Amino acid sequence: MTVSGVSFLQIPVSNLEQSTAWYVTNLGCKVQWKRPDNKMVIVELPSGPELFLCETELHQGAMSVVIGFEAEDIMHLLSHLKSNGVRIGEIRQDRGVVEYEDVKETLGMDFDFYDPSGNMLVAHAKSTFE
Repeated sequence: MTVSGVSFLQIPVSNLEQSTAWYVTNLGCKVQWKRPDNKMVIVELPSGPELFLCETELHQGAMSVVIGFEAEDIMHLLSHLKSNGVRIGEIRQDRGVVEYEDVKETLGMDFDFYDPSGNMLVAHAKSTFE
């Protein structure tokens, strides 16, 4: 198996500011990063996956990632899922480079896939940092 752990959980919220304060106050999360357009905040606990709070209007039929998996060998995982008949969504080969203040993160491949209930999951290659 090539999944090495859960890297994040993405949680849709209706009010980002209010939700961020709730996670910080009630669960002891720390804000790690906030997207410049104020539509997503990453919060973290002392251990476990990060929580991506994403502001969105929830409506029937909306698709949102619910769990992100980090894969050591993402091509092997993709092949394994396809051979088992798992529904695969968008495959993004190279997500580029993102810079956060003084850190540069190189993003690799990722892809969406779905569980039997239709929940969208994402698998991504481990990022490298400089």
